[in-house]
Amino acid sequence: MKNDAFNYPQEKFHRELEVSRNKVRIMESTLSDFFEELSFVHKQSLLLNDPRGSVISEALSDLLEELHFTNKQLTVLQGNLEDAVQTAFAKDAGQRLRELLVQLMILSLQHWEENSGTTKIELAEQSGIWKVHLDKGYFRLRTFDRYLSVPSVPKKPRWKEVTRTARYVLACGESSVSDQLRLTLKEFQKHLLQAAS
Repeated sequence: MKNDAFNYPQEKFHRELEVSRNKVRIMESTLSDFFEELSFVHKQSLLLNDPRGSVISEALSDLLEELHFTNKQLTVLQGNLEDAVQTAFAKDAGQRLRELLVQLMILSLQHWEENSGTTKIELAEQSGIWKVHLDKGYFRLRTFDRYLSVPSVPKKPRWKEVTRTARYVLACGESSVSDQLRLTLKEFQKHLLQAAS
């Protein structure tokens, strides 16, 4: 029986955060469409030679201004979510987050190799999370490899890819490091939430 790698409170929070991001994107798209429609109606109302057309035009103009402002706020909100996470890596807590990312990646690779009997190349190819490069006749995982030691972790880490990798390998079965991998994933999520708040 496979254990569910997603039954952490932090994971629930991350899913809700992703749902919220998707809602923001949908709202931005809807507001943009609505803005275009109102702009057209506003232009048409200016053509009316009626006092009511002037009142409608002014009301539509105010509404368009409000929609434009709301759309800017949604864009800023979405950027702030990503900035909070990147700021967390820049703080003192970032060192611990980087250490946990490396632990996650090492444990994920150990779990994968033990469970599948294959290498990190197959992990990258089968998961589709990491790019495999052909370099001088050898397959290489440049980005993947940067998460196997703390000094080589980028300044702006691709933490989502690392956590996706951990979840992917956990969903493929059990190994002697499964429990440790789950605990490390949970600890990373906890530290990330604390550092970003």
